[in-house]
Amino acid sequence: MLEQNIQPKEIFQRREEFGIDNSIKLLTEIIETEKNENQRRGAVKYLGLVSKEAPSLKKECFATLENILISGDNIEIKCEAAKALGKLNYDKALKPLMWVLEENPDNLEIRLSVLKAIKKIQFKDNEIKIFIKELGSPFTSIRDYVRNKLLTLNPENLINTLLESLKRGEFSDEHKSELIKLIGMELSSIDISFKDVSYLKVKYPEILSDLTANKHILLNEITQILKEEDSELMDAILTIVKLIKSDIKDEIIKLILIDDFIAKKNVIKLTGKLRLTDAVDFLVTNLDNIYNEVSIASIKALGEIGDVSAIPDLLGILDIEDISFEYSDIDMKFQIIDAVKNIYLINNSATYDHLYSQLEKDNDTLKESIAFIFGELGKEDFVNPLINLLHERNLDVKKNAIIALGKIGHLNALNQLIKLIVDKDSYWLIKKISVDAIYNIFHRNWYKLKEGEKDLKRNLNKSLAILIEHLTVNETEDFKVKLSLIKFLENYGGKNALDALLKRVNDFHRVVRIHASNAIKRIEEKLELEKSA
Repeated sequence: MLEQNIQPKEIFQRREEFGIDNSIKLLTEIIETEKNENQRRGAVKYLGLVSKEAPSLKKECFATLENILISGDNIEIKCEAAKALGKLNYDKALKPLMWVLEENPDNLEIRLSVLKAIKKIQFKDNEIKIFIKELGSPFTSIRDYVRNKLLTLNPENLINTLLESLKRGEFSDEHKSELIKLIGMELSSIDISFKDVSYLKVKYPEILSDLTANKHILLNEITQILKEEDSELMDAILTIVKLIKSDIKDEIIKLILIDDFIAKKNVIKLTGKLRLTDAVDFLVTNLDNIYNEVSIASIKALGEIGDVSAIPDLLGILDIEDISFEYSDIDMKFQIIDAVKNIYLINNSATYDHLYSQLEKDNDTLKESIAFIFGELGKEDFVNPLINLLHERNLDVKKNAIIALGKIGHLNALNQLIKLIVDKDSYWLIKKISVDAIYNIFHRNWYKLKEGEKDLKRNLNKSLAILIEHLTVNETEDFKVKLSLIKFLENYGGKNALDALLKRVNDFHRVVRIHASNAIKRIEEKLELEKSA
C-alpha cells in the first residue's frame, strides 16, 4: 500500500517499482486533488517526464496537462504544464499552446515557456512564423530566445522567410528593425568577404537571388527604419546593402530626390556609409534643403564619401554675410568642418589651394573654420598661413589659429605666440591658449634636445627665458594665464624658473600660490634626481 503523503519526486524515482501506468495515475491524482500548489507543480513536472516512457498513455497525459495549461490559475503551474507538453512531444499539444500565446500577451513567463514547448514539439513553417512574430515582443528575453532559435534554420530558408515577412508589411517599424537585424546577423555568420561574394554565390546562391529580388522592399523599409544611433541595426543594414551594392546603387541615388524628408535623410546617410561617389552631385543639391536634418545628413555623407570636388560647396555654406550665422547654425558649421577634414584625410595627397584662397576673403567664419581644419590635419605647410591669421582682429579666428599652431607643434610659431603673451593689450584668453600652444610645441620638440641640436636648444631656451621673465614681473596678469605659465614651467623650467615661481608663492590669488608651491617642489625633486644620477 502506498503512503498517503508520497511526494511527486518520489513517485518518479520509484516509477519502475510502482509501474509507469500507476505512476501516471498517482501524479494525475495529485494534480486534480492536492491543494498544495508546490505539490501540484511538482506533479505536473514529473508527469511530463514520466509520460515520455508511456507512449500508449500520451493522450491521457495530454488531456490532463492541456486542462492545467488552459484552465489553471497558478502561473507557475501553467508554465510547468507548458514545459511538460513540450516533453510529451505530442502534435495535438500545438493547438492549446498557440491558444495560450494569443490569450496571454503580457505574461513573460507563460509566453517563454509556451514558445520553448512549441520548439520541442515542432519547428516548421507555421511555428517559424510564430517565432518571427515574437521578434516584435516587448520582452528582451523572448526576442533573444526566438532569434537564437531562428538562427538554427538553414540560412536560405531563414532569409527567405524573413524577406517574405517584410513584404507582408504587417509589422511595426520596431518589429521590422528586428527582422532586418536578423537578416544581417545571419549574413554576418556566413564566412564571406563583401569584396568578393563568390563564396556566397557558390554556397548559398538563393540568398543572393532573394536579396536582389527583394531589393525594392528592403530599400523601402530601410529608409523608414534606419537609426544611426542603433548600431546593431546600422551594422545589419550595411551588411545587407553592401552585399547587393552593385544592384541597388542606382535606386539609392534616385531616392535622394524624393520629397519624404525622413526617407530622404536616411537614404542620404546610406550613401555616405556606402561611399557612393556617384551621389555627390545629388547630395550637393541638398546642402540648402529646407529641412535642417537633410542638410546635415548631406554634409556628413559628403565627408564620408571623401570627394574633393564637394569642398567648395561645403565651404560655400559658411561664406555668408550674416554675422549671426555661427550662433544660429553652430551644429551645421561643425559638421561642415568635420566633413572637409574627413575629405582631406581620405585624399591625403590633395592640394589645399582652395582653403588658402578662402583665407583671402573678408569672412571671419570661414577663417576660423579653416584654422580649425588646419589644426586637425596637422601639416607643417599650414604654419605660415596660421601665423598670418594671428594678426586678425576677430577673437575666434585668432584663437583657432593659436590652437592649430599648438597642435602642429612647429618651432616657427614660437616667436609669434610669445609676442601675443607679452603684449599688454592682448586679451587674457589669447594669452592663456598661447601659453598652452607653446606647451604643446615644447612637448613635441623636447626630445630633440638630447640629439644635441644647438639651434633648437637656443630657440627653446630663449622662449623659456621670456616666459619666466613675464611670470616674474607681471603681477597683475590674469590668474588663468599665470596658472598656464606655472604648469609650463613645472614641466619645462629648471633651476632658472624657481625665482619666478617663488614670486608667485606670494601671489594675491590663492590658487596661483598653491600651484606655484607645487611646481617648486616638482622642480626641486627633478633637480635632486639629476644630481644623484
